[in-house]
Amino acid sequence: MAKKNTYGFKTPVRRTTKNVTGHKVGGTLTGGECELINTQLLELSQSQIYKFEVDQKSAIGLFNNNIGIVAIGGYFICELDIKVKLSITVNDVLTKKVYEIEKKRFYAIGHDFEIDLEEKIENISAEIEFIITNKTKIEYSHFSFGFVDKLEYRENEEAYKHYANSKKTICFPEQFYFTEHFILENSVVGNPIISKSCNRCQRYLPINPYNQRIQLAYSNHCTTKAPCKHKSFSNYIITKSEFTNDKIKNIVNKVFENGYALDSNRNLISYYGHQLECKACKKFFVNAALNHLRTSSQHREDSLRRRSFELLSRKLLAIKWIYHDFRVKTGKEFDKEIWLKFDKKCFNCNNDIKSAKVMHLDHTMPLSHLYPLDESATCLCATCNNAKSDIFPVDFYTGEKLISLSKLTGLPIELLKSRKANQKVINLLKNKIIWFVDDFLNHPEYVKIRDGKKAADSILNSVNKAISKSDTKFDILEEYTKLKD
Repeated sequence: MAKKNTYGFKTPVRRTTKNVTGHKVGGTLTGGECELINTQLLELSQSQIYKFEVDQKSAIGLFNNNIGIVAIGGYFICELDIKVKLSITVNDVLTKKVYEIEKKRFYAIGHDFEIDLEEKIENISAEIEFIITNKTKIEYSHFSFGFVDKLEYRENEEAYKHYANSKKTICFPEQFYFTEHFILENSVVGNPIISKSCNRCQRYLPINPYNQRIQLAYSNHCTTKAPCKHKSFSNYIITKSEFTNDKIKNIVNKVFENGYALDSNRNLISYYGHQLECKACKKFFVNAALNHLRTSSQHREDSLRRRSFELLSRKLLAIKWIYHDFRVKTGKEFDKEIWLKFDKKCFNCNNDIKSAKVMHLDHTMPLSHLYPLDESATCLCATCNNAKSDIFPVDFYTGEKLISLSKLTGLPIELLKSRKANQKVINLLKNKIIWFVDDFLNHPEYVKIRDGKKAADSILNSVNKAISKSDTKFDILEEYTKLKD
């Protein structure tokens, strides 16, 4: 068999591990186990408030600073569009967070309130209010409230900046680390869901049974290169089930999305896979411990790869950078116009965005699949933009949202419902393979060796991944070889 010519390019490999977190797996659970359980179900014909008194004696001083944190949250999916308001009241001071929950989409929601435990506390209460206009069914799981009490939070002052930063809601309610769950009055048994183990905190927390890309307590492991072939991340031993074996088979085949399956050993298989750690543990005990240890070369490499995708798409499409081009064409500022187009609100959560400067511009169709930033951009808040990441719109928004997004951005609904790379860019790329390999990838910044790696290798690998999601699949170096021959 002839040796494949790679022309000096290498398949990107992980660097030798230089830094370790110092935190070990928390116990017997490896992150590769799951339970099949039922949600709790409420049938409401009118808006309903559930109020809970919080025991002041359970207050725990955190972050070596006598800070107490009261929190409330859980995972919800509803039959119709509703609003859910989470409220916390301390000494008659009310704080609240309102979520607009779209029908038939799972949400992870939460709200917290910090208390100075040196001050006198008269009363503490938490509320959840379901605001509805029509009779509807509401399912929920892992609902909890009370004081946050995590051992690693108590004496760790450094943990506070990771807990309380502007993106904290991405990890709600996981980072409350509640272990006791509460059932709301008049609840009955609901539908089956999947609860997966975390190898750090040893909790079982839900993954989305209906759409893996709309993530709940865990981030996906493989997205662009799905299906996930890493057994420890995608193969879950069913350690507990409220159903018979025949019932399990029926649930996996007919109730859950087709991204789940059972293997010959009756283990649950996930198409995208999930991280071994829940979002909170990943944030505190992995990322927080290691991110600041990343070398400047690693940060530079990531930045170069993102910028190269934007630059490549624009060069092939023969278009200029959007900010300058938009200003010349219209006399207006691009980011401000997008902000105004979306009525100064986050398109996903509908929360107000104070100014165009704090808005996050989303590519709408992901940059990782060669869609450059243009006038079809979406206005999102920081939390929603981080949650969307490189997810296709069809995997992040509901059907009604997609219709609205199509009207606002001008993108065809068929495109928004697709999971394919930018076919126009890929067709142009295939006609300019020699230029791409010989010129584009040979930019001095891309071929410079940093920590034993070249950005050009990662760029080539990432572009090949995008091509694999198109209608004309091909390998760049194989096409290059044909043209050279």
